[in-house]
Amino acid sequence: MKYDFIVFGGTGLQGRICSRDLLESGHSVLIAGRNPEGIRKLLSEHRKKSKFIKVDLRNFNGIARAIRKSKARVVVNCAELTFNIAIMKACLKSKRSCTDLGGLQEITREQFKLHPNFQKAGIINITGCGSTPGIINVMARHAAKHFDKIETIYLGFAWDSNIKKFVTPYSIQSIFNEFTQNPVTYHNGKFIAESKFRCIGRMKFPEVGEQTVYCIVHSEVFTFSRYFKNKGLKNIHYMAGFPEHSLAIIKMLIDLGFNSKKPIVVEGKKISPLEYTQSILKKLKTPKGYKETEDLWVRIDGFKSEKRKKMKMDCIIRSQKGWEEAGSNIDTGQTISVMSQMLFNGLIKENGVYAPESVIPEKEFFAQLARRKMFIYENGRRIN
Repeated sequence: MKYDFIVFGGTGLQGRICSRDLLESGHSVLIAGRNPEGIRKLLSEHRKKSKFIKVDLRNFNGIARAIRKSKARVVVNCAELTFNIAIMKACLKSKRSCTDLGGLQEITREQFKLHPNFQKAGIINITGCGSTPGIINVMARHAAKHFDKIETIYLGFAWDSNIKKFVTPYSIQSIFNEFTQNPVTYHNGKFIAESKFRCIGRMKFPEVGEQTVYCIVHSEVFTFSRYFKNKGLKNIHYMAGFPEHSLAIIKMLIDLGFNSKKPIVVEGKKISPLEYTQSILKKLKTPKGYKETEDLWVRIDGFKSEKRKKMKMDCIIRSQKGWEEAGSNIDTGQTISVMSQMLFNGLIKENGVYAPESVIPEKEFFAQLARRKMFIYENGRRIN
């Protein structure tokens, strides 16, 4: 069977969300992962248009074989960021365009080095196709059109929940990386290494309220410095806001060494602390009635017609009925589905390696977000 899409990391949370969104949009999907247990219901409901294939992403030839077997026109990478390069190289070998959820700045830089290879092959990789990076990049693209010159972009996310109990916010591997790596910001046209998880202070966000925000490592600092350079952009700062009940647990896990690289022995087997942490967190049940609200935000300061101008962009996401396991995380898996469908449908023509602010047409994209109850606000006024 020829599939429209193959989704790597398809049995993880974001892969499940993405695969379901693709299938409910009428597409056929080959779901690639390690364990099909969590997608039995999805496979059953879409048995004519979906199938599972077991793939070990540490095996490059296995990735390439799966792509060839799928015959898919678009490869969707919902796996952890450490597999981005391998999947991109397998796509080059198969001459298939691909999307991914992005990586930290270090990995994003390595991905952009493959730009000439993708151009020569006549295919595209769009990196950072989730919520942030992803939605937030396209909001910045939209806002930038209202400026002749941009001096500063502040951006980030903030979220909270109605029940103050710990639910894993998103990939614990990504969280550990963000909390323990030195973030890089952009000041006066130069990249500056900051101290780890530096507290910035309190900010107020629509629907979420006040949050303490922290400087963390994120790929938008790198991609914005490239794309908005022609606007004279001088400063970029990324900030994250976590509710206190979630932040306390994350810090405790890090303090106890759950992100250590030193193997541990569990039931006679050597595994990494990260794998052990992931296995434990999977067993945590979401409290009944648990709901989240998230604000993805961008603040731009610059000039229009030689007059000082400021603009606020926000995307508000809430937990949705029928998608309870995702919480506000629905904005990641559904968004990579939307961007992948735009690529599949021919709305994106470029070849090479790009971030969303370079190639995603915002009008059509915002309309698709609205269909999924993700709403965009410009200076407090809803625009989709």
